[in-house]
Amino acid sequence: MKFAVTPFSIESINNLCNHGADIFVVGTEEFSNRLAHSFTMDEIETLVTVIHQREKEVYISANMIVHHSDLEKIESFLGEMKKLEVDGIIFGDLAVYQIAKRLEIQHLLIYNPETLNTNYFDPIFWDKKGIKGLTISKEITLNDIKKIAEKSTIEISIIGHGHLNMFHSRRPLIENFFKYNKDSFEQYIENRNLKLVEEIRDEAYPIFQDIHGTHIFRDKALESYQEIITLSKIIDVFIVDGIFKDTNYMIETMKNYQLILQNNDPLQATNISKHYESDHDSGFLYKKTVYDK
Repeated sequence: MKFAVTPFSIESINNLCNHGADIFVVGTEEFSNRLAHSFTMDEIETLVTVIHQREKEVYISANMIVHHSDLEKIESFLGEMKKLEVDGIIFGDLAVYQIAKRLEIQHLLIYNPETLNTNYFDPIFWDKKGIKGLTISKEITLNDIKKIAEKSTIEISIIGHGHLNMFHSRRPLIENFFKYNKDSFEQYIENRNLKLVEEIRDEAYPIFQDIHGTHIFRDKALESYQEIITLSKIIDVFIVDGIFKDTNYMIETMKNYQLILQNNDPLQATNISKHYESDHDSGFLYKKTVYDK
């Protein structure tokens, strides 16, 4: 199993490599949703060089919702990624698949439509389309993940650690809220320190608005410390998403996972998990979502 991480800077690459990172998921905000950090095209070119020098892999996030007006721009972007010889391209819109086919890079694609990869026929279907892999839905249980991974012949990844997105709208909802209340909104756009609190719940959900719309996340970050030993035997890529965090948090997280795997100690995994229980949980690994009938 390989660890994929979302870096915050070029300078953090070597440190993350030293603590077990195998794959770096990067992107630019124009073509990607919910990045931990948006890099410029020049920075991505530098990142690819630095990461490949360390004999690690680069996955480009291109998971935007593609509108007709975006087609030419994203085709140009994918063409640039082909020239850079990246190792994978994460997508969720089928337009990206069609463009990648035309560019003859469909073998680099990793399909992550957020919620749709929920059964073992999904990798069977995409294997026939010639893509690299897919990311299993973040809302299904550990038992379901096992069943899908065991039958797959393409690369299987999961988001195993980090804040999980649970809502996305193309609408500028934060901006609209302040406009409705006749108040200024500029300071709240791209602000990642905002929380949404419902009257009937105690949870505070991270929320932000960017060029792709409004995004709302679960209140607690996911952690899989007690599951990592099992997961390391059944999946190919374990993604640590650092959104709302920083490089120090990413390094600390990688150290924890490497320690558990090196010692193969379930008790140690339990103790580490308990240390983070105030603001982390196991997500949907042991419970069906309310939408699963």
